Amino acid sequence: MQFNNLVVLDANFILAPVQFKVDYLEQINFKLHGTTGFLIFKQIFDELKAKANRFERQKKSAQFESQLKAGKSYLKHNKSKYHIQYSNTVKNGTETTDEFLLRKVITLKKKYDHVYLATNDKNLRRKARIHVSVILIRQGKKIAII
Repeated sequence: MQFNNLVVLDANFILAPVQFKVDYLEQINFKLHGTTGFLIFKQIFDELKAKANRFERQKKSAQFESQLKAGKSYLKHNKSKYHIQYSNTVKNGTETTDEFLLRKVITLKKKYDHVYLATNDKNLRRKARIHVSVILIRQGKKIAII
């Protein structure tokens, strides 16, 4: 299926349904005109797994693991309804996950009419806005597109 809009999800959006009690897929789909697809890179899940491992060493993992499980369940439940796609692509050895996401959204702009990066990371949003529109959660529950 060809999409007018492609939304690339950052790690913090995976946890959003639990942290913010927000149905971000529905809100984004409602705000964007035309058909919308969502893309999640394996690198994002690798980053979340690494964070879970850090929390485990600090004995803080139970809450994070619960949030991650709920976030994955939310995606699985909505996969077909919101055209969620997964890519096995991961970063190269020298780049950060943020650099990887920026590189990928810039590349995707050549293929799709509109590419968005969904992130609540302030530094990543600032860097990404040069290249693509950014989707974030404001006031803990509202989706904003900048």
